[in-house]
Amino acid sequence: MKRYILYSLSGLAALSAHSQNTSNENVSPNILLIVVDDMGFSDTQPFGGEIQTPHINRLAEQGIRFTQFHTSSLSAPTRAMLLTGVDNHQNGLGIMPPLHAENQYMQPGYEGGINQRVMTLAEVLHENNYYTCMAGKWHLGAQKGNIPSERGFEQSFTMLGGGAGHFCHSFALSDSEQPVTFYLDNGKKVDKLPDDFYSTRYYTDKMIEYLRKCPQDKPFFGYLAFTAPHDPLQIISEWKDREKGTYDCGYDSIRSARLERQKQMGLIPAQTPDTDLSNPSIQWNKLSKEQQKEQSRKMEIYASMIEYVDYSIGRVLEELEKEHKLDNTLVLFMSDNGANPKEPESYPGNTKEVIQERYDNQLENYGNSNSFISLGEAWAEVCNTPYSLYKMTTHEGGICVPLIISGKNISQKGSIDHTTLLHVTDLFPTILEYTHTQRPSSYRHTTLAPLYGKSFVQRLTDANALPIRTSNDALCFEMKEDKAVIQGKWKAVQLTPPHGDGTTWKLYNLETDLAEQNDLSEVYPEKLKELIKLWKEYAKSVGYIPSDQSMTIKRIGAEAFYQYQQSLSH
Repeated sequence: MKRYILYSLSGLAALSAHSQNTSNENVSPNILLIVVDDMGFSDTQPFGGEIQTPHINRLAEQGIRFTQFHTSSLSAPTRAMLLTGVDNHQNGLGIMPPLHAENQYMQPGYEGGINQRVMTLAEVLHENNYYTCMAGKWHLGAQKGNIPSERGFEQSFTMLGGGAGHFCHSFALSDSEQPVTFYLDNGKKVDKLPDDFYSTRYYTDKMIEYLRKCPQDKPFFGYLAFTAPHDPLQIISEWKDREKGTYDCGYDSIRSARLERQKQMGLIPAQTPDTDLSNPSIQWNKLSKEQQKEQSRKMEIYASMIEYVDYSIGRVLEELEKEHKLDNTLVLFMSDNGANPKEPESYPGNTKEVIQERYDNQLENYGNSNSFISLGEAWAEVCNTPYSLYKMTTHEGGICVPLIISGKNISQKGSIDHTTLLHVTDLFPTILEYTHTQRPSSYRHTTLAPLYGKSFVQRLTDANALPIRTSNDALCFEMKEDKAVIQGKWKAVQLTPPHGDGTTWKLYNLETDLAEQNDLSEVYPEKLKELIKLWKEYAKSVGYIPSDQSMTIKRIGAEAFYQYQQSLSH
């Protein structure tokens, strides 16, 4: 792809300087890894969004934005690959609980949490004299021996499940997730959250507390894993109306405005066409006035959640400045997958009747602690501009997410990298090389699974470094039977219903068709065959188990499904 470099984010406020204390070059660098949950590609200002994110802007000004960074289409597999560098089919998250088919349940690579064939980033760094801490969402298993405090983190406050109410009530997303919806404080189950608990604020407080405890003679690895803006969309009352009226103009207007800003900023080619939403039945002007109010209010709350995340990131950066540590810290900011199209009743076990009975989802109560609302299909796709579709699919809207890497020794600060094809597993070896540490070949008497990722640390320090992948190298994906393979400008995709038939592969040229609108499978059938062959080789190498289309949890129930994780939840 053609490379576009932007050296300044025009129109943004002047950014504060780094701490004046220059860190000793011989001191090992600190690492701050920030992950947001279900945020779209274009939501933040550095990626073309209208949502106010001055602190994320600051990271972009001091770092590099990557536009070809790919994850899984679901949260837990992404986080497992991020923290291990190993493909999800080998690290234990071949499928995300509780979606296991009966032929996948508890099979090697499908254990439901990171297995013993991997080392976490925290384990490797802790073995190399790093102070390690974590605050936020874990989602990588809740069984004894596999919780953060036992997988390398010295200090940790974590939510074990995939999502929950953001306030002290902290309700589960559905009955099927209830057994793993709880918090741990340094490995001990939290019986009661503080009355003023709000997830983003509390995680931030904890991270700042942990950073203050870092020994002066040790570098730190901090993992700040926000659950925002994952549904339920909830925000503290003081921030509820910050974006009031911003989204009254509807889906198409916001998407077009984002697309135009992305072109002006050099994020996407100037000739990129505007596209309609993938579902033609969703049109803003076909909604009633009341429906439009409901839709715009959902997006207002979602945007406010992201703004509060940005404010919280600012608090952490300020703390590092006070401690004169920011100059020696590499900061990574990313989303775990594309924006989420689910409705509350979409979670396994939920129904519209259950949601209506349990929550107050009247318009005036949106965003409060006893509401359960979500973004929905249309806004989710808008949030992923310029891409199509969203989380749970292997279209770019589901797997291409924002990545900013900022801090010490970064070359060409404020630049945009369009040429480096990246996978979430690449961050593991990159951080290890950046910190001059190595993962051993075995750990706890177990031979470790091979890394899927490749280090791109040279690209961080040298803008002219060779790419880590050539046009012949491929990245492959599978989650919940949605499949994809990317090789150079080419991408082959096979989607399950409702977006595909589960058997047909389509071919796209991402260089000219970012939104994957023009299927070229009949024009270049040999290229499609090549890509399918690459995907099949990948699937065999990582131990992919095709689903038999059953649902284990439906047959045995949630308590039995998570029986191997009960020792901590009771």
